[in-house]
Amino acid sequence: MKAIAIAVGLMACHATSAWSETQFQITCPGRPTMTVSRANYGLSTLMWPKRHFQVAAGQQRTSLKSGDKVAITRFRNGDQLIVNKNNDDTFFVYANSDKLLPCERTEKRDAEILSLERYDDSQRPNS
Repeated sequence: MKAIAIAVGLMACHATSAWSETQFQITCPGRPTMTVSRANYGLSTLMWPKRHFQVAAGQQRTSLKSGDKVAITRFRNGDQLIVNKNNDDTFFVYANSDKLLPCERTEKRDAEILSLERYDDSQRPNS
């Protein structure tokens, strides 16, 4: 009985994780509009034209002196996304800069689920 309860619990976790990715777009001075995607397991991605893609793991959560809660996402290239959780004000700091830039932000929306087909290259000769 305990094994069945665990199996059902694991299946429920797997089913909900597929629907929990969200995304929004930000427009900041100095770069084309960027798309930020967030998965419930802590992965964030940042994409912008043409073919730029960055990842981040987790967020640093802190508070300003005013008491506002802030989430900071540090991407692998050094870019930082800062979001004031009290009012969703969004800022960006580019890699190798300390200038805090205000950004325009769209509303958060659920991301479309993309299913990838398996690619079998077992018949391809080794190169």
